[in-house]
Amino acid sequence: MKVLILGATGFLGLPAAEAFVRAGHIVYGTTRSARSAIDILAAREIVPVVVDPFDENGKKEWGKIAAEVDVVIDALSATGSKAALDTFNNYLEYVDRPRGSPKPTYIYTSGLWINARGYGGLDKWTDERQPVSKFNKAVQWRPEIEVPVLESEKVNGIVIRPAMVYGRSGSAVANYIFDEALKGQKAEDGIWETIYSEESRYTTIHTDDAADLYLRVAERGTILAGQVFLAANQATERLTDVLDAVVRVSGTKGYKSKPPQGDFDKAYLSSTLLKPSLGYALTGWVPRKLSLVDGMDIYWSAYLASKGKLQI
Repeated sequence: MKVLILGATGFLGLPAAEAFVRAGHIVYGTTRSARSAIDILAAREIVPVVVDPFDENGKKEWGKIAAEVDVVIDALSATGSKAALDTFNNYLEYVDRPRGSPKPTYIYTSGLWINARGYGGLDKWTDERQPVSKFNKAVQWRPEIEVPVLESEKVNGIVIRPAMVYGRSGSAVANYIFDEALKGQKAEDGIWETIYSEESRYTTIHTDDAADLYLRVAERGTILAGQVFLAANQATERLTDVLDAVVRVSGTKGYKSKPPQGDFDKAYLSSTLLKPSLGYALTGWVPRKLSLVDGMDIYWSAYLASKGKLQI
């Protein structure tokens, strides 16, 4: 297959692009940086497309490439429904395959917070077969892009909703936890601040396991149109267990709570209780990486290395 990944140097986009390359596919990837195009993409056998994916010239350039590929994956940072819809509609303008040809596949990267239903109780558990929730205000816009992708007649539209992603440089786990623990190492009392709740449970996925799901789903795009896949480990993790593990590996003394600021922070604290099954049922996908807590020594070291702070 020929594959175009929008946001190919990102936390989800790069591992996905690497997975497609290893599987023998021809992979194009967008980046805004000419340096990243050489050092990151070309060095990994990914064909660089240096564009701003949102400006008019950039949309024309990647749109022409998208017209020639079999799969397009939107792994751009979530900025709201308008940007995501503009990206999808731009792609549709360039889709012009002869009648009788296989439809191309478009995979939109959403998120699991749209599945969150609250804290605890069997009635709060969910999976791919359940409707979305209105529990988190920060992500109420997600269906505005998900529905057009899933219902499109021009493409095999598919949605993947990753959980809290970890591994490598850490992503949101780094922003909310690792960065704060790093500050705690320099604090006089060794205590660092973070947003947490005793009730919160993390639904997590390693970025490499998410990449494997993208690959499996894309290769089966012609028979998976209209499906939503949850990219998540089989079990949730208590947020306080994650924080305790970070205290251990960072050598800090502990942590204290700071209040959430706005809807995004509140969504971060929400518990998305689910047991994904569709990925396994339809593609044989099974996450293989250690959980965030169990592999914390490895993941903390990887984070430090990404910051240039690992000492051996």
